[in-house]
Amino acid sequence: MENLGWGLPRNRWSLYRFIKEIKTGDSILVPYGKNFNVFEIVDDIIYSNETIDTSIYIDWNNNRATLKEGCFYNKENNLIDMGFYRKVKIIEKEIPKNVYANQDLYSRMKIRLTNANISDIKDSIIQAIVRFRENKPINLKEQIIEESAKKILKLINENVNDIKFEKLIEYYLKSIGATEIITPNKNESLTEKGDADKVAYFENLKTAIIVQAKKHNRTTNEWAVQQIKNFKRNHSYDDYNTQMWVISSCEQFSEQAIKEAMNSVRLINGIEFCKMILDAGLVHIKL
Repeated sequence: MENLGWGLPRNRWSLYRFIKEIKTGDSILVPYGKNFNVFEIVDDIIYSNETIDTSIYIDWNNNRATLKEGCFYNKENNLIDMGFYRKVKIIEKEIPKNVYANQDLYSRMKIRLTNANISDIKDSIIQAIVRFRENKPINLKEQIIEESAKKILKLINENVNDIKFEKLIEYYLKSIGATEIITPNKNESLTEKGDADKVAYFENLKTAIIVQAKKHNRTTNEWAVQQIKNFKRNHSYDDYNTQMWVISSCEQFSEQAIKEAMNSVRLINGIEFCKMILDAGLVHIKL
């Protein structure tokens, strides 16, 4: 086309891109039906009907094509309109579009051109592959909770004092079915008997959840874990099974707190607690 002085009109770019622009190491996304596949170009050789390995040229029914005068023909002797080929290796196959592709990627897969450069949404493709490999489909509810939790935690840290934070925890415990919630006598927190802010009883489950609340901004240390462990050790709960929770508005727990809590105390940071609230619902909250 260029040698004849015709330039490269729009409808010729697909062939030009296929032969000239695609290079070794490039990833190729191929939509097919409800799925899409991702391959990697393994060399810069442009194969033709004459140079391609004819042993791999088969149709969907495993029938081999026949090469005649530089062209391939199928079993019914119909011409197969293919002229150039690129060698690839599989990165991932049969990824469901509706489950793993975000809006940008899904829209690009509707392109009707033979091929297109979609490197501007490379991150969307990588994310889809990672989600597919980890079996983590796009989940709108999870995304809403994830983003909302960050905003709710910011509001809690800016507007809620420690007393209201304890009330928020009490609201959550009620919303998940607690039949009775007790606020232990705070005088006990000054003794060796430990400390807990709420004890929630779930009659149907015969379970008591002992909660230590911490209104912290950054890190909560092992003292919270030690307090709740001492509290449980020095109190009786009849025939109820017990769980110990430390709920903090913190970003993280210290390494020592994590070590101290291992296999006995559940540590819940600010983001996780906000997700728990969202999952339970905000209909009856009054703070």
